[in-house]
Amino acid sequence: MTLTHPRQAQTARRSRTATGARRRGWAILRESDLRVPLAASVVHLALVLTFVGIASTWADALSPVPAVGYYLQPMTGLAHTFLEPLRNWDGFWYTLIAERGYGVHPATTAFWPLYPLLLRWGYVLTGWTAPVVGLIISNVAFVAALIVLYRLIRIDYGDRVAGRAIWLLALFPTAFYFSAVYTESLFLLLTASAIYCGRTERWGRAALLGALAAVTRNTGVLLLVPLLLLLVKQHGWDPRRWWPIGAQLALIGAAPLVFLWHLNRVWGDPLVTIHAQSEWARYQAMPWETMRTAFDKLDLSWLSQINAHPSWQTLTSSFVRWRFAESQAYDVFITLLFLPLCVYMLLKLRPAYSLYAAIAFVLPMLSPSEVHPLMSIPRFVIVLFPFFIALALLLRNRVLYGAVLALSVIQFAALLIQFSTWFWVA
Repeated sequence: MTLTHPRQAQTARRSRTATGARRRGWAILRESDLRVPLAASVVHLALVLTFVGIASTWADALSPVPAVGYYLQPMTGLAHTFLEPLRNWDGFWYTLIAERGYGVHPATTAFWPLYPLLLRWGYVLTGWTAPVVGLIISNVAFVAALIVLYRLIRIDYGDRVAGRAIWLLALFPTAFYFSAVYTESLFLLLTASAIYCGRTERWGRAALLGALAAVTRNTGVLLLVPLLLLLVKQHGWDPRRWWPIGAQLALIGAAPLVFLWHLNRVWGDPLVTIHAQSEWARYQAMPWETMRTAFDKLDLSWLSQINAHPSWQTLTSSFVRWRFAESQAYDVFITLLFLPLCVYMLLKLRPAYSLYAAIAFVLPMLSPSEVHPLMSIPRFVIVLFPFFIALALLLRNRVLYGAVLALSVIQFAALLIQFSTWFWVA
């Protein structure tokens, strides 16, 4: 018989306990509703950092576009390679607002206040720069949004559809905006959480989250559509049965008034955010007029150049990349892809989900830009999660689903490299 020293026996017991705890932890994670969202967010972030690094190291870049003359200071070291490109474009504007407020220029009022306010609080409390705070907020909010979405979708459509919808969203070609200094992650988290709380009859939370969404982006007030439809589904059409929930939901419509009040203090005009749309070359039109203008402006000269000189050098040349960025091609492609998907969604999904997404999808077509008539639609659609439920329902075939994900990742890489080097994407 071999005698074991008591201290050795105690160490062995601790080791077995720790190993058992780790195994139980992994087992819980595998069986929980965290597994798919966490896996998707890890893959998403790995792709973002990989292709941002490639863009920073090897791709030709254009000069930064300042926000009314405002430039951000360059980062240093690894932050310059992996983080700095993620603050491009709107990141300049949100940082400007966080640091100097809305009084700098009327064009700033097109960006709604919650996200820059969080940036300001973050850098005041931590001493970190506003873009770094923004990157942390965006990426943490994205993980949380995927978790909430998975739980919401699973209620009505099951684990398989929920899982596929999460992966389709996380790897969508423009999903890299979730990891940038943009509002997409925060807005998705707030809208999904508000609808989830309404679906599970936690109406006070739904109203509060909806109000926060309504001061994150001007389309946040559209949450009244799904929440009111869920309210009717649960309590019937008699308005007397809606009290006090209806009064709570009124907070969503009232929240933007706080922003308008602030703008009146700064500019003497509560509607300056509407008037400022002219600073972005936006005007009013009907959706079919917007589509016609987009087709009129469609430029495929970049494709002709590739066909004439098919090579990697041509494909990655600044000329082709610039012509593609200004061609309207991707805006038109995504819009044409989502139009039939919208019809399918309206037929297959709960009205509370489908009507909300359909209205939010059409809304930008009512205010096109003179430069890009369908400007930013490839980015706007990524927060409209019902489209991804519909896509998950369509892609039941495993081979087709895998092919779509592979094509998405290829586009994800190409568009992220464009964005990282100051070529316009969305």
